[in-house]
Amino acid sequence: MTRAILFDLDGTLTDTVPIIARTISQALVDNGIACQPEDVYPLIGRPTEVAFRALHDFDDDAQLERIIAEYRVAADAEVESAGAELVLPGVHAMLEDLRADGFAVGIVTAKATATATHLLRNAGLDGLFDTVISTDDVANGKPAPDAAVLGLDRLGAEAAQTWYVGDALTDMEMAKAAGMRAMGITTGAARRQELLDAGADVVVDHASEVLPLARMV
Repeated sequence: MTRAILFDLDGTLTDTVPIIARTISQALVDNGIACQPEDVYPLIGRPTEVAFRALHDFDDDAQLERIIAEYRVAADAEVESAGAELVLPGVHAMLEDLRADGFAVGIVTAKATATATHLLRNAGLDGLFDTVISTDDVANGKPAPDAAVLGLDRLGAEAAQTWYVGDALTDMEMAKAAGMRAMGITTGAARRQELLDAGADVVVDHASEVLPLARMV
């Protein structure tokens, strides 16, 4: 079987969790719906529509679609402004080292395909992964195992021998549901103990800690 590792994107490879929280809350406030960025953090990692519906009881689908579109425009603008500065410390070196060590590397994200592609391109991370699985690729988004299972299939990897690295509670829940090893990282949405409580087998604080653990499988 292929030696492989799968990553979340926001908060794991890129410092985009604050952008998501800020622009989601602002899109709601601009439409008369009370929301603070802090309200969004527990929902990071869930598909966008699921997160918005958890923050407000929408009875008008057209209104929800319009607000999500406003959020995406604002978030994309911030991503374009920040560019390569969004890449978290140590990520480029980690990816290079994983490649040199023979690992296949993929992303499993709750983002839509277009949004994930936009972020990877602006951050200078496009072309560095063997596969990118978005919420558009599966019927059920995180924390359901569907996206992780698809990622494993595309890489030809065995779940029990593959780490999934993520910063959110849904990442840990998805990894365990898929039978994978779950590695939490404290660079995004959740704290160490929260990640452990959600099922993380181990929690790290920096990208440089990933490869030594991946080698131990």
